[in-house]
Amino acid sequence: MSSLSVELGQRPTNPLIIERPDLQSGNQRAVFGVLTALFWLLWVVLWLPLITVFGWVFFGYQFKFHMIDMEGYAGFLGVLGMYAVVILLLGGGLMAWAKYNHLRFRGVDRRKGFAAPTPADLAAIHGRLPEEVTQWQQMNIVTVHHDDEGRIARVE
Repeated sequence: MSSLSVELGQRPTNPLIIERPDLQSGNQRAVFGVLTALFWLLWVVLWLPLITVFGWVFFGYQFKFHMIDMEGYAGFLGVLGMYAVVILLLGGGLMAWAKYNHLRFRGVDRRKGFAAPTPADLAAIHGRLPEEVTQWQQMNIVTVHHDDEGRIARVE
């Protein structure tokens, strides 16, 4: 036998091809799995137009059978009438509520800002003198230190 011949039952080995999945690294298996999933998805996407045609034909037949042959349109018209009544009641209720609020609050501007507290108001809340609060308000940078009860201890 020549040195180029291959024994029966053996395939030539190629170190670039991994034929045993157990020898693949985790990354290689992950990439292989992702690629397999992507190509199966592509295969399904290619068949979608034909699947859609079968769906239209099947459901068109079902629609004809239930709505025309079995006269299901009569029940549909009854339900359609009930839907119209419910829509009119709900829409009318919302329109009545909107008109009620319009009549109740017309000419009333409720969007008023609060009056700014005066230094005397702030001093009374925090137990300090109004002159101190006025001085603090004129500072650019203020550091306020509090005591254990949360009251102002000092201001720098």
